Amino acid sequence: MKVYQTQQKFFLKKKEETKDTKRTTMKTKMPTLSEATRVVYKRRKNGTKSATNFLIGMKHNIKALGDLPVNKITRPMVNKMMDILKQERKNSNAVVNQKMGYLRVVLQEMEEDGFIEMIKMPKPRPTKNTKVHYLTRQMEDKLLNYLRDTEDTLHKELVQIIDQNPNTNYSLWNNRWETYSECYGIIACLIDLGCRVNELLNLEKRFVDFDNNQINFNDRKNDQAVAVPMTKRVRGFMYNYSCYKDDFDKLFTLNYSQLNTIWQKARKDLGYADKKFYTIHLCRHTCGSRLAQRGVPILLIKDWLGHEDIENTMIYAHLQPKALHSVVEVLN
Repeated sequence: MKVYQTQQKFFLKKKEETKDTKRTTMKTKMPTLSEATRVVYKRRKNGTKSATNFLIGMKHNIKALGDLPVNKITRPMVNKMMDILKQERKNSNAVVNQKMGYLRVVLQEMEEDGFIEMIKMPKPRPTKNTKVHYLTRQMEDKLLNYLRDTEDTLHKELVQIIDQNPNTNYSLWNNRWETYSECYGIIACLIDLGCRVNELLNLEKRFVDFDNNQINFNDRKNDQAVAVPMTKRVRGFMYNYSCYKDDFDKLFTLNYSQLNTIWQKARKDLGYADKKFYTIHLCRHTCGSRLAQRGVPILLIKDWLGHEDIENTMIYAHLQPKALHSVVEVLN
């Protein structure tokens, strides 16, 4: 019995020594914040849509905090980091909160690796309710008519050039006409689908499912694929642009820069130059707003738009018909 107890004490002592050795080794190899960021990037972010924003955000965090060992970072220091981001970088509270979120991810990863105990993070900075701008039907008609009229004008000029000079190289004029024609289709599809611009511009023919009347967006910002139904207008455009294309071909030839150039010209010509909200992203907000205005449940809107967080979708919630509508007849 005594021999057994002696052996047990010996092994317990050895176990404690091993733990002490590990702790010592851990301290000597404590990663800095930049090293921890690289670990998270390789494990979690590489190849994802948020990878670039993550690296940029953490670069700003490290500049504000200093490239400290991760076990030296405290809650007051994170608060100070947020102050620097707000005051010196002029970041909005929403952006400050996002960058704090990146830091939280990095520290949580280090906790899982056994380097630190997770600190209590500061409370997020308050954010204002985001105003949602969208295209009214009149604004949409005005925009699409502008694109169609410009397309018709360019086509007439092209025909006139061909009639007057049959031997002239008219490829430039032809390209301008086709560009406006394609832009018209892209804008109309963006309004009805509510997808992000690059999700549509990078769409390949094989992801248009005519049998089930839907488009399969596999390359979304949150890396979660979703199938979005096609309106009759979208289905018509998809059919036209998929003709004579192979399965792996992109449906559209325009890139973001070309599309945005036409949008900005339309913005100026239509009298919206001083309206900061009048960007291509307005098409996505238009779709979300119309779904809400027609009483579509907010969770379905979330899935339709491909939001990862329901908070992003809640900006449309106030547009949904409410119980107040049931009492309006009292005043009529």
